Amino acid sequence: MPAAATTHASTHDTTPLDRGLDALISLQRDDGSWEGECVWNPMLAAQYAIASHIMKQRLSQERRRGLLTQFRVTRHRSGLWGLHPHDEGNLYVTTLVYVAARILGAPAETAWLKDARHLFATERVERIPTWGKVWLAALGLYDWDGVNPIVPEAWALPNWIPLHPSNYYCHTRQIYLGLAVLFGRRFIAERKPVINELENELYGERFARVPFARYRNDIRPEDAPFSAGPALRAVFAVARAYDRVHSRRLRRSLTTRLVDDMRAHLDASDYLGLSPVNGLLIMLALWAENPEDPHLERARSRFEDWFWEDANEGSRVAGAGSVCWDTAFALQALSEVARVDCSEPISRSAAFLASQQVATADYDYQAAHRIQPDGGWCFSEVGHGWPVSDCTAEALIGLLRTRPEAIGKENAARAARFMLRCQNRDGGFGSYEPAKTRFPLEWMNPAEMFGRCMTERSYVECTASCLIALCDLRRHYPDLMRVRLDGAIDRASALLRRVQNDDGAWDAAWGVHFIYGTMFGVRGLLAAGVPPTDAHVRDACGWLLSQQRSDGGWGEDYTSGPRRGYVQASQASVIQTAWALITLIEADEPDRRAIDRAAAWLEQRQQPSGLWEGDEFVGVFFETALLNYRLYRQYFPVMALALNHRADRGPDSGRRLS
Repeated sequence: MPAAATTHASTHDTTPLDRGLDALISLQRDDGSWEGECVWNPMLAAQYAIASHIMKQRLSQERRRGLLTQFRVTRHRSGLWGLHPHDEGNLYVTTLVYVAARILGAPAETAWLKDARHLFATERVERIPTWGKVWLAALGLYDWDGVNPIVPEAWALPNWIPLHPSNYYCHTRQIYLGLAVLFGRRFIAERKPVINELENELYGERFARVPFARYRNDIRPEDAPFSAGPALRAVFAVARAYDRVHSRRLRRSLTTRLVDDMRAHLDASDYLGLSPVNGLLIMLALWAENPEDPHLERARSRFEDWFWEDANEGSRVAGAGSVCWDTAFALQALSEVARVDCSEPISRSAAFLASQQVATADYDYQAAHRIQPDGGWCFSEVGHGWPVSDCTAEALIGLLRTRPEAIGKENAARAARFMLRCQNRDGGFGSYEPAKTRFPLEWMNPAEMFGRCMTERSYVECTASCLIALCDLRRHYPDLMRVRLDGAIDRASALLRRVQNDDGAWDAAWGVHFIYGTMFGVRGLLAAGVPPTDAHVRDACGWLLSQQRSDGGWGEDYTSGPRRGYVQASQASVIQTAWALITLIEADEPDRRAIDRAAAWLEQRQQPSGLWEGDEFVGVFFETALLNYRLYRQYFPVMALALNHRADRGPDSGRRLS
């Protein structure tokens, strides 16, 4: 839960920009940071409740009520739970929420659980995706024979083999680290009476007769857009054959080693773990190995940092912590405003960001299959210990454009070196690290619900962010790493040109979808010195203008990404309109009427408080996991209106920060 924000009083209340800016500053914390909740779905809260039950962790009445409130208010109008608000009903999320609610004490007859009970009567729970099978198996509500093998021995393969888990995307490999230990031990929690009741509620009277092994690859189609293909099923068959004859001594040795690796990962992340998803699995794996493990209690304590709580929405687990990410963009928004009273908030924000740069690793990052983290910024706080290329870039951009003295030349160089370590051979940038293998691994995706999650690749957003930051750095320190920076910038710029779509838009990986990718593509090229008259830039602006709605706003549906084509949403979006407006203004779009209509649309939707309200799930990862970054709706509109204000005043208006 975030610290209290600083109260900011101002007499500037005459324009939407002033009101938006004052509202943004009012959300700044005492330490100079900003952080908005990163909303996903109740899956994590459900897993937390289940894990606490397994680990015999007694939850307070307040926490139990808060979790039940979260489950109740996140129900879709269908009465079920999904991966996001547009998902009318997902067997995986619904099952976990139902099980968690019952464990927390909600009676089976609870009114808001009746639609879930109806789903279980019409859809076989046996067809839940694999990650759901694992959670149920750990409770004794599924048979481990019905789970495709997640063998610990995969970690004993030579690292140079592309199939080695160290080559997976870091979130995927951290998740499968925990799953491998739980599968390897066939862990089943101590049985309690509520589990007997859940057997009947989930399966009726058929539980004892269910041939679970037949359901290894039988997943409810609505839950499995990325179900296993023939090649992966063949791999599973080989793994099953091996699992029947494996050496118990070798497996015991390997699970012990993997548990040691987990402890090292926890220590390197100040016991937060990479994410709450893998954090819960690691805690369960530690419990399975030794319920008295001292690392376990520290991990439980730090897990509280993922929580957000209030009376209306209850207790929920955020999809991620975003303090450095949010602070970097809020600082950049302030940097576009020529107001004297922004100086103090800017200084405090810059001081906070400068304090969050990752220091030299005090652990063996190579043994952890990671790149050197020195010099980077995390999405979350510095203690998290997992720096990201674009988080580093956006923090550096904010600092260089406001208070470069807060970071200094040497620390700026450290940031650049971290970003360069993330650059791929094709010139693009990965997120946490560069791609580790050119061997295609997506066919091995065993998650069923999520796509493009097996390896790092070059992302438009990460590439553009790093490109802007490196160009800012080169401009600020012309003699710093000049040869390396010139080469990296040229290769990144070329990559952005190559991957632009024929219609002028760019695909995104971390936002919905073409509007987000196009904002980064255009900003990256402009930073690299491509003139606004360049065909790539003009094509992008032409595409954006073609998607502007009659009301002046933009709204893109989340299905654009999976469908690989633009789908207009039913209504315009504050955040997406701000993204489009930022892009057009920075690209010197001559169609002022289109820009004025967009700015007017944003201004009309601002609340008297200066805030923009409404939950917009326009963040995304792994193609199907939609996120609502709650501060996006504040700093991106402020940035858009500030840029428009400067454009109205003419090219010589400049920035005036103090």
